[in-house]
Amino acid sequence: ILELRRTRRTRKRTEMNFEIIDNVFQVAVFFAAALGDMVYWFYKRDRLYIILALVHSCFMMGTLYFVLHLVIRGVVPQVFYVSEISWIASYLFMHTYQIVRYRIKKIRIAKIPVICGAGVLIASMWSGIFGPVFLTTGIFAMVAGVIVFIAVFRILYEKEPHGVCYCMIVCVVLEVALYVSSNFIHDYTKFNLYFLIDFVLTIVNMLLLPCTVWEVSRDDVY
Repeated sequence: ILELRRTRRTRKRTEMNFEIIDNVFQVAVFFAAALGDMVYWFYKRDRLYIILALVHSCFMMGTLYFVLHLVIRGVVPQVFYVSEISWIASYLFMHTYQIVRYRIKKIRIAKIPVICGAGVLIASMWSGIFGPVFLTTGIFAMVAGVIVFIAVFRILYEKEPHGVCYCMIVCVVLEVALYVSSNFIHDYTKFNLYFLIDFVLTIVNMLLLPCTVWEVSRDDVY
């Protein structure tokens, strides 16, 4: 049985009030972000916005499946590969964004970026972020580590706007922190640190779009 986002809880429907609020908010924000991505792609014809749309859409669909199960069935789904695959795919597309956006840059091994990336990888594996299945947790851990490595490298060694890099680092760190916090929080019927992290994660992920618009407008690469 996979233990994904809140799978440790088996509460009744009436006890899930704030968890439903949290997930509905997340679905609405990511849906709006995906629409914004598509609008900018329509006007700019820049594939970066298509990739962002995939980032936001994958996260939205995974959460949508989760919240629908909560609302309809009244319990946390115990096995749901749809959400797991969707959430991992979101970070895979986030890394794809890095590959496309920074394809002309030469990335080299540097001490601080390697330490940061390795730290995220180790923390992800330790937290069991996608349950006891090594494959899913390992995939996320490796992708998250690479995302952080590239983002930190650009911040330290390249003189360009780094709004997107900061957003990606914060998204990965908050994602790991979300799961770590779930080990210590057991009451999910009221607002607490867990939901605060989730709200901030959602907003920061959405900020990838305005940061991309601002950064791309400052150069003539695309």
